Amino acid sequence: MQKCILRLIVDNGLYYSMTDCLLTFPERELEFMGFSIQAHTQMLGEISEQVSGFKQKILIEISTHNDEARLIYQHVKSTLTEASFETQLYPLLELDHQ
Repeated sequence: MQKCILRLIVDNGLYYSMTDCLLTFPERELEFMGFSIQAHTQMLGEISEQVSGFKQKILIEISTHNDEARLIYQHVKSTLTEASFETQLYPLLELDHQ
């Protein structure tokens, strides 16, 4: 199995729902990290976003493997059916090949 990092990028308002969803993943207890990030896009909505030039979002990283990443994604999509978020999947390379 290929080790990887699954990233979920969500609006601030969705963060607590997303963490609750991840904590109820049925296969195992997930460990993940959340980072506050600044998203720079053309579609800035609120006036504070337009003045600052970015939208505050949360990046959630989960260390997993590629098959489990698909299960996590399906779990989130089926639990948070109305949620809009971005996903990214990055393979992890081994540093020690012994």
